[in-house]
Amino acid sequence: MIPRRTALGLVLVLGLPAGCATLSTSGDVVSEPRRSQASDPGGAAIDPDPPTAGASPSLIIDGFLHAMATYQPGYPLARQYLTTAAKATWKPESGVLVYADGTAPTVTADTVTMEVPAVGMLGADGAFQAAAEGMWSHNFGLAKEEGEWRISSPQSGILISRYLFASSFVRHDVFFLDSTRTTLVPDARYVARGNRTPATVMRLLLSGPSQWLSPAVVTAVPSPAVLVGAVSDNGSGEITIPLSVVPASPAERSLMCAQFAEVLRQLPDVTGFRLTALGAAVDIAEQRADGSVPLSMADRYDPLATLTSQLFAMSDGHLVRAPDSFGGHASVVHGDFGTQTWEATAVAVGTDGVDAALLVGKQIIRGTVDGQGTKPVLARDGLLRPQFSRDGGLWAMTTSGEVWRIDADHAVQVAAPGLQGRAVVAFRISPDGQRIAVVSDRNGTREVGLLRIQHGTSFVIDGWRSVPLLQDSTPIVGAVDVGWSSTTSITVLAGVGRPADVVEVDIDGVVLHDDGRSDTWTATSLVTSARGSRKAVGDSTGAVWLYQDSFRWIRLSGKLVAPAYPG
Repeated sequence: MIPRRTALGLVLVLGLPAGCATLSTSGDVVSEPRRSQASDPGGAAIDPDPPTAGASPSLIIDGFLHAMATYQPGYPLARQYLTTAAKATWKPESGVLVYADGTAPTVTADTVTMEVPAVGMLGADGAFQAAAEGMWSHNFGLAKEEGEWRISSPQSGILISRYLFASSFVRHDVFFLDSTRTTLVPDARYVARGNRTPATVMRLLLSGPSQWLSPAVVTAVPSPAVLVGAVSDNGSGEITIPLSVVPASPAERSLMCAQFAEVLRQLPDVTGFRLTALGAAVDIAEQRADGSVPLSMADRYDPLATLTSQLFAMSDGHLVRAPDSFGGHASVVHGDFGTQTWEATAVAVGTDGVDAALLVGKQIIRGTVDGQGTKPVLARDGLLRPQFSRDGGLWAMTTSGEVWRIDADHAVQVAAPGLQGRAVVAFRISPDGQRIAVVSDRNGTREVGLLRIQHGTSFVIDGWRSVPLLQDSTPIVGAVDVGWSSTTSITVLAGVGRPADVVEVDIDGVVLHDDGRSDTWTATSLVTSARGSRKAVGDSTGAVWLYQDSFRWIRLSGKLVAPAYPG
């Protein structure tokens, strides 16, 4: 085994206006599961100091950078490092630029400049956007006032290193609805640690989905719904949310409250809430006898609630339920997939463990796990491992970027402009059914990215957004497979053969964990279950390796190929 490594990946800022700096960016980013995934990971408190008398230009810029890392309304302490004119014009709320660690300003006798690798940006809505490769540069324009050095030309917005960003900002997901309005979809946001309040996160939700996710989700929050007063707390964790308007329909009010509950349950001190509309109490079907709404009312919209986590595989040409521990034995399924012999190279199982499909040569054969009556539903060159989505549809993709959706026996090709110019290596649909994680090859370079699924009269797959994989600032290359380890994180198998490693990363690329590897495997495929964050790796010898914890992997008994988790 290899030691576990943890690396902070990307993070960004709000858009910085042109004129004072240049930053090249590309793509947007999406989000993470609920509760535990977006919980406050902690961080070292930063206690900034005001400028001291006679401070040198170097101390002035260092003090300014540290003062920006601690949230204060209006950042009055950071403004003390600015000239009188700059204090009046600096707008810290306009964005947050995150730059790579290990870089420092260049200081001369009377100037301070910075040229640093840009990591990313947070928009005004707190949504993450990864930066394209490139440098950010700025001249801070030092000047003397009353004999003291001060900064006359600060950058627009907040400027912060990746390390300090991790200490000073916290991720908080907001939630919207999938196209069927039956499940919640996370949308990752970041807020300053000292500003993570019920009012702040509610305003993020009320402002609507991020630009990238917006075409793939809907919301039950009516427009324009805004807070019309203070979000108050009764002292026992129950808050009151004063809104300008609520949906007229009881069903829509329940959907809106599910969004509210899933956002608020990430705050450790919130236990429930009440709604008012222009001062009048609002009735909600799920409210308690005292009129408060429990946070648990959002559970029914959890995409993982009905997901099973039984591992399947092929053994001697038969579909089997694989053991879940060392020494266990596989059991052959009872239907056609277990009684007939199949030369299958990939397996897909429905989220409820009932439907199943095999990739046999150039054909996808569909049936049920324990039933009769299998039939071919699609034949194409270059088919990859298929997948069932949570609504029961079977999805297929080819290496050339063709996408097909199969309902019952009917296959329809899906428009996929987001894959144009890319050779597809692997794909996995998110548990909520609105996003796809993809490993692709473009101009000889492997990339991991996200696509969104727009639902309407027909499906459209677009909006490619790269998910950077950085470990200790070093890119991870050679991705070969991908899976969802939660609703907001993916796991990637990188490299083929014995060096292959497994890493888990937030879909916005902020935090990456190494799950390790076996020194003896020749890994070729990865499968995951978002329920319980289960992971398994198949290798070229017919072995399946099951992830335990803390970079421990065990080899399951017997010869097993084409492993698959439901969904």
